[in-house]
Amino acid sequence: MDYVNEGDTVVVRLDPGEQVLDSLAAVRDELDIEHGFLTGIGAVDAVTLGHYDVNDQEYLEEEFTGQFEVTSFLGNIGPDKIHTHIQVGTRDFETLGGHCSGARVSGTFEVVIHLGETPLTHHLDERTGLDVFDI
Repeated sequence: MDYVNEGDTVVVRLDPGEQVLDSLAAVRDELDIEHGFLTGIGAVDAVTLGHYDVNDQEYLEEEFTGQFEVTSFLGNIGPDKIHTHIQVGTRDFETLGGHCSGARVSGTFEVVIHLGETPLTHHLDERTGLDVFDI
């Protein structure tokens, strides 16, 4: 992993075999990031997707393996949580997507973190069972 801190933007490149969320947590901790929104693209060979059932207040997760192009990676990063969603494309040009609970880089993974000013901490929303922004 390599990254460049440009002040209000951090550009990150992940290498084959690295875990995306663990790597982003390392960058967050090294740079003391408390507020950012991120976007990315790349390639992964394993991804764990989640879908939140609001009625049951639980995540349903499934791991997928294979060669996937990351067509969209979006989320936010704060001191207590990294929350991301991912869409991946298959060799047959079909897509899978949802909450990203994990992903392993197969080729490269490029992320841009745009830093803000409001700390993105979370609290539990009793109505939905979700951790939401504490703003």
